[in-house]
Amino acid sequence: MSTEAERKTAATWLAKRGISVTEPTELLALRLGVRRGARPPGYWTGIGWLVTVTAVSSFGLAFLPLLPGVAMSDVPEGRLTVVMFAVVLLANRLPIRWADRRAAAWLGDRRLDRPRPSWRAVLNGWYLASLVVTFGGGAALGVAMAVSGSVWAVLWLGLLAAAAAVVGVVLAGVLRRPVLAEDEGSLAVDAATRSGDVLLVLPSMFALPVVADLATTNRQPHEFTPWLIGYVVLAVGTQVIGVVVHRRRRPALPVDGDYEATR
Repeated sequence: MSTEAERKTAATWLAKRGISVTEPTELLALRLGVRRGARPPGYWTGIGWLVTVTAVSSFGLAFLPLLPGVAMSDVPEGRLTVVMFAVVLLANRLPIRWADRRAAAWLGDRRLDRPRPSWRAVLNGWYLASLVVTFGGGAALGVAMAVSGSVWAVLWLGLLAAAAAVVGVVLAGVLRRPVLAEDEGSLAVDAATRSGDVLLVLPSMFALPVVADLATTNRQPHEFTPWLIGYVVLAVGTQVIGVVVHRRRRPALPVDGDYEATR
C-alpha cells in the first residue's frame, strides 16, 4: 500500500499537469509519489549500497597509477566525476524502478494489455544524436588518441565504456518497461512518466569530465585538444536541443481521466 507521503506527492505531480485530485488512486500514488520526492520502502538501504559502490570505485581509481605503464600524469582528472555522475543517475533511477515494481505487484492481472511504445516514439533525433556523439564519437576519439600512444586515452576509454554501460542499462529499463495501467487515465500517466524518466538519463554529462583535463593539467594529447573541445560542445549542444524538443512533445493528460481514488 502507498504511504501518506506518496499520496500527497502524487497529487502534487498531477496538479502540476493540470489535474486536481484530493487523493489519487492507489496505482498513481505508488508510481508518482517517488517522482516528486517521496521515498519508497527500502530506499535508504538501496542508497547505502550505492554509497558502498561509490566508495569502492573511488578507492580503486585512486590506485590506477600503480598499474604497469601508468603514471599519475596519465590518469584522467575527471575520473571521479564520471563515478559521481553514474551514482547520481542510479540514485535517481533506482527508487523509480522500485516504486514501479511495487505498482506492478499491486496491479496484478488488472493491468491493461497494451504494448509499450516504440523507442522511436519516446526518443527524438537530437537526443539520439547526443547519445551517439557522447559514446560513439568519444570512443572514436579515444581510439585515435590511444593509437598515437596515449595512456590517458586508454584510461578515458575505460571510463567511457563504464559510463555507456550504466546509461545503456538505465535507458533500456525505461524504454522496455511494460505498460502499467488499469484505465485510460493511468495509461496516459504511464506515457507521461516514461517520457519524463528519459530526461533522467542525459548522456552528454559523461562528455563533461573531459573538461577537467582541458582546463587544468592538459594530460590529453595536445594535438587532439580542438577535437575534444568540439566533442564536448557537440555532445552538450545536441543534448540541450534534445531536451527542449522532448519537453515540447511531452504527452498531456486527458482532463476526463479517472485519477481520483474512490471511497
